Amino acid sequence: MKFYLAILIFIVAVAIADQDDDLWKSYKKKFGKRYKPEKEIVRKKKFVKKLRAIEKNNRENKKWQMGQNKFTDFTDDEKKVLRGTKMSKRVPKTIENNETIIIDSLLKRALPTSIDYRRWKCLQPVKDQGQCGSCWSFAANTALEFSQCRKTGTAVSLSEQMAVDCDSYNLGCNGGDFTLAWQYIQEKGGAMISSSYPYVSGTTQTNGTCKFNNSAIGAKISFYDWTMPYPNATVSMTYLVNYGPLPTAMKVLDSLFDYVSGVYSDPACIVANDYDIDHAVVIVGYGTTAATSTVPAIPYWIVRNSWGANWGNKGYFLIQRGVNMCNIESWTAYVKVV
Repeated sequence: MKFYLAILIFIVAVAIADQDDDLWKSYKKKFGKRYKPEKEIVRKKKFVKKLRAIEKNNRENKKWQMGQNKFTDFTDDEKKVLRGTKMSKRVPKTIENNETIIIDSLLKRALPTSIDYRRWKCLQPVKDQGQCGSCWSFAANTALEFSQCRKTGTAVSLSEQMAVDCDSYNLGCNGGDFTLAWQYIQEKGGAMISSSYPYVSGTTQTNGTCKFNNSAIGAKISFYDWTMPYPNATVSMTYLVNYGPLPTAMKVLDSLFDYVSGVYSDPACIVANDYDIDHAVVIVGYGTTAATSTVPAIPYWIVRNSWGANWGNKGYFLIQRGVNMCNIESWTAYVKVV
């Protein structure tokens, strides 16, 4: 009996190994992966391990789903590069131009049940930071682009490379703070348009020589600050409705890299320390899912990432709202243009 059981186990193991081989070949072809033989062994091992994690999550988790993408065979070091947020101490600015009165008035207004800026012309297509810890620059520009377009009616794409190369307050591909990027842009006199200073750091992983040119300015900053008080979902919703997309910082667990759909949440991502963060993203909307027989209604944020349009849900993901999941409600900020 034991002999036949051993044979059955062996047959199942061989079948699983053959299936994994086929999935690995298909994955490499789909995402254009090519490795030397000695490197491929390590990559395939990571891929298969992540496949098991994806399968387990999708069997057991009714709230959000995982799937294969360009990160599925990434090493921990490669993923670490993508987490480029190094936020400085959060110090509110002195409120200027009667901002206190304006904000207090806004907080008294009723909020819509949902809002989604993804289809607004003022929101540029999702961009890709590549293998460079420049998420802070993309987060800063997304809000600035939107604010400029909302004021003028003309869409604009601003240069992330300008901040990566020129911003002395931040560390380029080694990380940064989107509010310090705004400080630099304000002091410099504005942010250049991307067509005059295109992004290249996604492939070089290095910072280039600064090529600032004030004749190609696309937006100028008049004021920026944190949303206050924090963390407070209602406050963030109010600013989102009235000022547009809100950059924020969050903690990224390994599970998020393979997100494909649903409302992301992870008990390990509810953390006590506000400064336990490593990635900059942009909140572009909010809403609530419809309840089902197995899952209750879930309030969520709509969040824009900078890992390309082929990641997640066309470059976006949903994350649970109202519980400060991954610290995402602790670091929301807003910007106003001249």
